[in-house]
Amino acid sequence: MLNRIVLYLGLLAALIAGAVAVDTQALDPRAILGAMKAHAQALAPLPGENTPPDTQPAEPSTQPPAQAPVQAPVQQPYVIEPPAPPVVTAPAPEPAAPVVVAPSDPAPVVVAPAPLPPEKPALAEPKNGKGPVPAKVLFAAEKLPSLGKAMAIGYYPRGCLQGGVALPVNGPTWQVMRVSRNRNWGHPSLVRFLEKFAPAAAKATGWKGILVGDMAQPRGGPTPYGHRSHQTGLDVDVWFMPMPGHTLSAEEREKTSAINLVADDWKRVNPKTWTPQHAAFIKTAAEQPGVERVLVNAAIKKEMCRVDSYRKSNWMAKVRPWYAHHDHIHVRLECPDDSPACRGQPEVTNEEDNGCSDKALAHWFSDKVLNPPKPTTPPKPPRPLTMADFPPACQTVLAAPDRAQKE
Repeated sequence: MLNRIVLYLGLLAALIAGAVAVDTQALDPRAILGAMKAHAQALAPLPGENTPPDTQPAEPSTQPPAQAPVQAPVQQPYVIEPPAPPVVTAPAPEPAAPVVVAPSDPAPVVVAPAPLPPEKPALAEPKNGKGPVPAKVLFAAEKLPSLGKAMAIGYYPRGCLQGGVALPVNGPTWQVMRVSRNRNWGHPSLVRFLEKFAPAAAKATGWKGILVGDMAQPRGGPTPYGHRSHQTGLDVDVWFMPMPGHTLSAEEREKTSAINLVADDWKRVNPKTWTPQHAAFIKTAAEQPGVERVLVNAAIKKEMCRVDSYRKSNWMAKVRPWYAHHDHIHVRLECPDDSPACRGQPEVTNEEDNGCSDKALAHWFSDKVLNPPKPTTPPKPPRPLTMADFPPACQTVLAAPDRAQKE
């Protein structure tokens, strides 16, 4: 027991001696000065930190600090300065927004309108201050038929056509001539007539087919030249010439001329060009249902009247003599049932010998017709027809929208 007490006292004495030694070293002035310098260096800013570029601090010295002479230990107060506050750099100012100055008097915005489709020609527009536009000019300007149910309107030499249809320029037994005129239009009954007549004429004559001349303009009406009738879509000219065995070119259709069947004195047919096939051709046309007239030159009518069987046939009354018509027949159809505004010609009845009597033909071979006297002064041109001369429905036809054709 006594030994343990001695041992504890020895250990206590050793601990007290070590603590005194530590405190003695800590109170050494040189040790205190070194500790303060080290702490100050630790708090100094790093090179370039919060320091302008042109005031970079010099590199720290590598020499050990000079030792101060040993003096009496005087303990200086240990003052630690706080680190300098960080330099806060103000953000760069944002670029100023552009200043928009409104004009004092803003100019009005002008928007160009889209171009409008061309308007229909005026129905009574003055021309050079001399009166209304001729109707033939207005109708010739229309390149397509009008919308609406097909209808022949008015009279053959003073009418129009609503909802016309075109005859194809090439068919199994026909070809259309003078295509550039755009006159291969008609009432549907006229197109149906040609579709039936062409093969019948080819069969009766032995020809390959027929050559079709003028029918009507897309909306009928008077043509700029060539005809007084052909206005309602019920008239057609068919040439006294067989269709060739090849398809005619555009140039051939424009430059080929029909054959004149009448002699130079206009009193008889020309034996060099007239054939029995021409007589069969005319007969076939006159026999078709719905035909009202077949116009031919008077010399051709006279020649056909020489055939006794023709002279006694009722269809012969429909074959009528008329001026020119020496190189084609002019077929005119009756007014169709779907056209109440159409006015036809009176039926030929009770005519002696179906128009083959000398009395009926005498006028056409008189000097007044064959050799009319030359006028001493230039004749005054007739007044051109205007829309005021036509049925009011024709103004509606002119103003109607186009009907597009199927491809």
